[in-house]
Amino acid sequence: MTDQKTTAGAYGAQDDIVDYILGITFEIWEARGIELIDQYYDPETTVYALDGITHGAAEAITGTRNMLVTFPDRLLLGDDVITSGDCVRGYSSHRVLSPATNTGDSIFGSATGRHVRFMNMADCVVEDAVVTLEWLARDNFALVEQLGFDPLASARIVASRRTSELDEWFVSEAARVASVGIESDGAPFAADGIPEFARGVLGASWVTGDQALQEAAYAPYAVAHRSPVHTLSGRKSVINHYAALRSAFSVSGLSVDHTCVQKWGERGYRVAVRWAIGATHVGEYQSIAPTDKPVFVFGVTHWRIVEGRIVSEWTVFDTLAVMGQLV
Repeated sequence: MTDQKTTAGAYGAQDDIVDYILGITFEIWEARGIELIDQYYDPETTVYALDGITHGAAEAITGTRNMLVTFPDRLLLGDDVITSGDCVRGYSSHRVLSPATNTGDSIFGSATGRHVRFMNMADCVVEDAVVTLEWLARDNFALVEQLGFDPLASARIVASRRTSELDEWFVSEAARVASVGIESDGAPFAADGIPEFARGVLGASWVTGDQALQEAAYAPYAVAHRSPVHTLSGRKSVINHYAALRSAFSVSGLSVDHTCVQKWGERGYRVAVRWAIGATHVGEYQSIAPTDKPVFVFGVTHWRIVEGRIVSEWTVFDTLAVMGQLV
């Protein structure tokens, strides 16, 4: 794998923010212009993920090169970008589908030769056409499943690589969301009331199990995607999925940290929500018996709304890194 010799990226502060996000992703990944990260990321940019925190363009370049050693043919196909603001000062929530073939070794084991598909969400603050802050929700559980590695053993590998900085971030974030509490009173969907709607839906899903609220929020035919290989069809399946999460985690705090909303066609909306919870592990989760350990989770959810109800959901949080907090 070699970087393409590109002198400058094509995108700047004058461009539409959706065009910018899709364009720089293509330049960096598909065109292999990895050195363009120096142009599009600040030297001090922090990227938060449940499996690690990185700082600056240089670390982002190293991480990208390492990923391409493991998956040389990886593509980052933009599934949706939900935004607010512009390239001078804006925010984007970017859903990405990645097909890739594992022809290089990874932290989880030797190359398998298997073809996989995984989904990531990247929420970015953009200032003067530079990404200055990012939250990256990875789909690592589905990845190791498709590669044929044992998820529990893989979670132990993730746990062994956790830094003191990441541990301190977990503690500080858990304290922050605990201070927010679990206020989850629902509000009907309104384009100018997305934070309230999101708190209601997420609160019913993760905390209260308010089935009436869930049935009002989701269409009977709603589909939820946890990954390209984990899909839930129908409102009942979605409700049952969250019931299983509630049986595993007792939530002490839930925070809706950012929302974006945009029109979808004539009568619908696209919504992006970045959220965080602090919880205690009280029930079996991914074959891990209750540990009573504290857990911090952040994730990104995209909804498509029709007639005030969710018809499609994409939710990514790093299940494998959550497991890594329990082993």
